[in-house]
Parts: sequence; C-alpha cells; structure tokens
Amino acid sequence: MDFSYATTTSTADWKEWVGRNVDVRDEGLGLATTAAIERTTIEDGVVDVAMDPSGDLYTLRSSGALYRHDPTADLTQRLWTRSDGDVADPSALCVDDDRVFVVDRDDGSITVVSPRLQRTIGTIETDATDPIRVAHAGGLLYLLDDVGRVRTVGRDAEIDLAIDWWLVEPTDLAVDADGRGYVLDRNDGDPVIRSFGDGDDHTDGGFPIASGEFVAGAGAFSPTALSVVGGTLFVAGRLENGGPALFERDPSSDAFRERYRFNRPCRTLVARPTAPDDRREFYAACGSNGRGTLLRERRRHARHPRRERHVGEAFHRYDSGTDDTEWHRLAIQLSQLTASTQVRVRYLATNRPMPREVGIEDLEAMPADAVDSVRELGVTSAWELASADVDRLVSGCPDRSRGDVRAWRAGAIDALAAHAEADWTTVDSLNPDDVLLSEAVGRYLFVALELDGSPRSSPRVDSITAFCPRQTYLRYLPELYQEDDRSAAFLEQYLSVFESTFVDIETAIEDMGRYFDPEAVPSDALSWLEQWLAVEPDGDWPEDARRELLARAPELYRQRGTKAGLRAMLVLYLRYAGSEPTARSSASADDGDDGVSPGGAGPAAPTAASDGGDGTVGDTPSGHRLFFFDDGDLECIDRQPIHSEYPLPASSPQSFVVFCGPFETDDERRTVERIVLSGKPAHVTADVVEIDDELTLDSDTFLGVNSRLTAREFSLGETTLGEDTVLTAREGSE
Repeated sequence: MDFSYATTTSTADWKEWVGRNVDVRDEGLGLATTAAIERTTIEDGVVDVAMDPSGDLYTLRSSGALYRHDPTADLTQRLWTRSDGDVADPSALCVDDDRVFVVDRDDGSITVVSPRLQRTIGTIETDATDPIRVAHAGGLLYLLDDVGRVRTVGRDAEIDLAIDWWLVEPTDLAVDADGRGYVLDRNDGDPVIRSFGDGDDHTDGGFPIASGEFVAGAGAFSPTALSVVGGTLFVAGRLENGGPALFERDPSSDAFRERYRFNRPCRTLVARPTAPDDRREFYAACGSNGRGTLLRERRRHARHPRRERHVGEAFHRYDSGTDDTEWHRLAIQLSQLTASTQVRVRYLATNRPMPREVGIEDLEAMPADAVDSVRELGVTSAWELASADVDRLVSGCPDRSRGDVRAWRAGAIDALAAHAEADWTTVDSLNPDDVLLSEAVGRYLFVALELDGSPRSSPRVDSITAFCPRQTYLRYLPELYQEDDRSAAFLEQYLSVFESTFVDIETAIEDMGRYFDPEAVPSDALSWLEQWLAVEPDGDWPEDARRELLARAPELYRQRGTKAGLRAMLVLYLRYAGSEPTARSSASADDGDDGVSPGGAGPAAPTAASDGGDGTVGDTPSGHRLFFFDDGDLECIDRQPIHSEYPLPASSPQSFVVFCGPFETDDERRTVERIVLSGKPAHVTADVVEIDDELTLDSDTFLGVNSRLTAREFSLGETTLGEDTVLTAREGSE
C-alpha cells in the first residue's frame, strides 16, 4: 500500500482517548454503565432474613417456620417447622455454610437447624436477654439483645464476652466476613451507627461512624436497618421529605448516596456480592406484614450528566509528524448496532496541537484561584486539561480535592464537545464504516465520536484507522482528468468507492497471518479455520472453547479414541459451558486421568479406560462431576439382580457410561452426548447419565408404593450384619 496509517484497535489504544460517559470493554468503546436495581417480591410474614454463601435466601416466618428460596430457580421450600418446646418466640436467624441458627427471644437460646437434614441438630444456651438480632462471621455468632449488649458465641456453645458495652435503644446488627461489625442504636431519639472489630476497645460504647443527622443527595433520612458486604455499609431508612429508601456509604468520604426507593419501611436488610463483577443482591423485610423483597443490581447504560440522554463523547488526536499532511480517509469498524443506537463522527485537521486555543481560564468549572496552579503544571488549554492525568493534577493542587479536579476535566470535555459540534466537520451519514475526509490538511487529525444508545443497548466502536497522506486513484488517470477542479473532485469521490474496497483487500492480505492463529483469527473467520483443520465443534460450543480446541487440536487428535482424549474434550467444553461450580460431595481430583475411575471393557475398548486410574471420582475445573463407568467395574458384584441395576448399555459387551453433571441447560447435555458419540471407538457403545446435586422426593412420591429404599447389609464372610446391628467392645477386653 502507498498509505501510512494510525490505528486504534486495542484496549490500550482506546485508553488514550478522552471522553465522557464512555467505557472501554472487550477491546472496543461503548457507553458507560452504572448499577441499576431491580425489585422482586418474594413472600409475606417475614420476621428475619439471611443468606448463605451460594445466594439462597432463608426466611423466618411469623409462624415459626423456616423457608429457603432459590432466586435462580424461583423456588421456595419449607425446611423446618418448630415443634412444642423448640422455639417459643422466634426473633432472628443467621446462616453459615451448613447450618441455620434460629434465636428464641423468650429464653435467649439458639436452635441449630440442618438445611440438608431439615431438622433440629442442637441447641445453644446463652445468657442474652431478649435477643433481637444475630449475625455470623469467622466461626462466631454475634448476638444483639434488647438491653443493649453484643455477645459472641463460639462453636463450642460457650459464651465468650467480647463486646460488652451498653447501648441505649439498639435495633439492628450487621457483621462483615472479617469480623468488622456495626450496630444501629438510638441515643435520646437520635440515630447512631457504631462499629466494632478486632483490636477495638469495646468498653466505651463502640466507635460512632455516623450519628445525629444522616444526609444523602435527597436530604436527611432516619436509619431503620443496615447490612454490610465487602466492607461497604448499606443502610435502609426513611427520608424526611420522602419515602423509605436504600443508601450506600462511601468509605473514603463517609458520605451516603441513595440507591433505591422502597414502597414500605424496611426493618431487616441483608446483602451479598454476586460474581463475577461484584454486583450485589439485597433482601429486605418491609412493612408491618413483613413482605420479603429481593433487589438485584443490574448493569445499565448511564445517562450523560449534562444532556439527560444515553449518549457518550470521545476524542482523540492522531499525529502524522509532518505539517500540512493531507489526511485521506477513516475506516471504522462498528458492532452491536440496533434500531436504538447510532454513532456520529466529526473531525478536524490542523497544524496546531490544540483544536482551538481555549484557555483554562475560559472554563466555567475552573475557579480563578486554581488557574495559576494548573498553569504551573504546563496545562494551559482545554485539550491538555481533558487529557491530563488526574493524579498529577491532584498532586499539583494540594488544596483541591480529587472531585474538584474531575469537575475541571469534565468542564474541559464539555468545551471540546461544544467546539466539535460548532466548528468541526460532521460526517453526513450515521454509523459510517468508511469516511473520505474532505479538506483535512494538517499535522494533527482530531476525531470526535458521539455514541447514542438506550439503557439496555449501546453501539460499540471496535477500531478506527486514519489513513494519510491523501493519495487517491485519480493520480492513475491522465492529467486531462485532473486539470478541472470540479470534475477532479467528482472523480475523486467516485473512485473512492473502489479504492476503499481495494485498500481493505490489501490490508487483509498484509494481515493474512492472523487467520491461521486460533487466538487472533476474527470471529467471522473462525469456522473457516475449523474446517481447514477438520475441527468441527457444533454450534453450542462457546467461542473461547472453539479457539482453545483449535490451539490444542494436534494434542487432542493424538489421543482420539482413548478415554484420556475423550475426557480432555469433555473437560475443555465444560470449562466454558457457563455452569457455575456447585457444592460437591465427591472426592476432588486433579485435572487429569487420575480423576477418572478405571475401566475394563476389554483390550479393544480403550475408551472405557484401561489406563490404570485410582478409582476415585473427580470434579472438573469447571465444577462439573465427570467419571467413566464400564463392565469391568462390576466384576466385584456376584449377585445378578444388583449387577443389572447399573445403567450399562445392554446392546454390547464392550460398553461404558459417562456420568456427568449437573447441566444448566438441555443444550449442554446434548453437546456432551455428541462429544461422547464422536470420541468413542466405532465398535463401542456409550451412554451419558446426568448427575444431579440432590435427590428430591416430590408430592407424587410414595415410599413403598412407587419407590423403595433397599435394605443395607454389611457381610463378614458367612456372617451378615443388618443395619440395626451395633458392634460393641467385649466385656473384659480393652
């Protein structure tokens, strides 16, 4: 090619742009996002709520029953109902990994319930008086009673006096995972939040972190409940000039900001982070009837702070290094375009390093007494201020806060946007993929992008390439066609249609090498590379899995037809299948053949595993269970009725079964079945059996009618011990 060009295509390139209400993600530029909260009503009659590490909600009802709600499946299950003598006045609960603690306000005792067994497994006696809240962290139970004390209870059920300061009118308690706790109290009617934690002196009433008047953006509010997650404190309260709301405290500034408006006052609140992006989920009990409410954070595109639309602006300066350069064209790659999204492009070429000498003293957001400090840092124009490093500006203006500096930069970007709209050249077409630049002469080419979207959709700019110098196909025509400026301009534009196509072809030829790299090949050419290498995953494989499969094709093809090769293919797919790891009851194993039970379908059936594993059941790195089972594993069973219960294919003596699961969708199961079908030897029969996490007996299951539990036996030689047999020490023996 005869052209030089500058390009923006990677995350690092996009980070050099300056803008407002835009974010860099997936190596492209799109609208910035913010956390919005969605509300779902769960149930009524809730006394207290708690969450386990997996995100399941536990609710204690006014009837004394304990329920568990799975928000993913939207399924509610009753786990436990108090019986006579268990809990007289249930007032609070909390959850750890495998137990639920229900507090009895009548006598201060704590009933321990097993969610798995769905029954009481123990009782912890305490000396708490009228306990109203309980929390769990680091193996300790924190108990807040109505007389104003916080007590800790260890797993050994002994009372450890850790926090013994008297409160006036406590109403709520929250403890973070690291043991930092917060108590909501009222002192002569004024709300106060006190903190406690390791190393604190708890004899003087704790450390007030907020007291008196609580203020958020909408005005003063009175706290009613609190929760803490990841070191961030969340407070529910009622605005003096509004309704009940949820507030988040900024640890760096101790300021509160409003996050959500409730329909009814909130008296109980719990929260947890959700992977992978630290979004939160909140559960609240609201109103006099204790209506349970689930609040979920969801990412939504943010509004522009000045324009009240979902629009963002970004600016960049390309430098050719030579004055009076004729800039030729812009090649732009756009994606995620919908009917509600659009991209507008503006440009300006100049020999000056600034689009216009707009001094910082002209900015409304820039106070006069700060101008001199910023000038001493070498920042004199709006462009320099917009592209300057925030930390450098903060260090150079020690009497100004980081918020002040950000406001100055925002004002500079506003000035750039106003100048671009008024004085730069605006490309006529929306969402352009190829722009022929007109009268763009200068060392520097400034490019402005305006991205317009909606709360749920945003255009994305994947790359921009600026070509220079201006050399059109007109130079290949006789001089006769170049003498008349008017006809030359028309021909130049006409030939640019063909030129854009041929230049792109030349660029593709230069970049041909990346089409043979599984990591770099474009997404639309991925299927071509798969066909070229005879790698044919079905359409349900995620793109990242397809790329890894291509990269590992030589290794995997050498193992094709063996159990090791089949397992490697399954592990590869399951790692990208989208299922989150769940709690496992099987023994863990490494990601290798050692985690697969050995087989013995005969020497002609290597798929059924003859590689000498240790017989253990192992989990894949994705958290799925995966093991192989064949006829050789049943040789130790000499009773045919029991032997026939195992799900081996009866059509062939050389057969095996792949146990795998749990699957999130039917598509995942079908994909696993296709992998097994294509990876086994042709003469071997194979089935796939899904493994679920748990066995559920529903309302249509009747023991002894349509289901049965078999008797358990333990045999020693000719002696059979039934399940009611107990082995004890013989008298006189030690």
